[in-house]
Amino acid sequence: MISNTNKFKQLAEEKQSRIVNACISEFAENDYETASMNTVVNQAGISKGSLFNYFQSKSILYNHIYKLALREVKTYLRKVRDETAQLPFNERLSKIVDSGVQFIGEHPRLARIYFRLVYSGDSPNREKIVTELQAMSEEYLGNIIQDAMDRNELDPNLDKTQSVFFLDAVLNRFLKEYHEVMNQRSQDTFDKEEWIKGITKLFTKGLS
Repeated sequence: MISNTNKFKQLAEEKQSRIVNACISEFAENDYETASMNTVVNQAGISKGSLFNYFQSKSILYNHIYKLALREVKTYLRKVRDETAQLPFNERLSKIVDSGVQFIGEHPRLARIYFRLVYSGDSPNREKIVTELQAMSEEYLGNIIQDAMDRNELDPNLDKTQSVFFLDAVLNRFLKEYHEVMNQRSQDTFDKEEWIKGITKLFTKGLS
């Protein structure tokens, strides 16, 4: 028997894209509970029966969209990590922070879903998803901090777990604020270059 999700994967790419884009738009604009499947099917140009033939429930559909978004983020982060591998820690961190800004600019709807998920708690399986996101962040930032420690660019005796926690918390807060500024179309009041410099300085030289 063909599973519902596999039925979706067998659709033509153009139809898959229409459905995915409609779902991303709806989940980006609304909380999970208020997101309307009627709006999704209208935007995608399909019947509601067809949608639930591919995804048995709203939560399964949300999980599919989340996994697509996570795959996009992982690909983006991996590219930045690999391209900056030979740079000193301060330059590498600066480019990583800037890449988060660029991702928000290129994928504002995915960013909105991410920040709503992390900060509002309005989603199915939130605890599992947040745990997965934290593990991804710990691995990504942990590797970068470990590289810097191995090169004596950071104190080799640093508590890496704490360092990853602090860096992850600052990056999330900074990017959330930047995303909100973008939504309000008031980028002129937010000097992202100065903020990126400030974050880089904080984690390379401390507050002294």
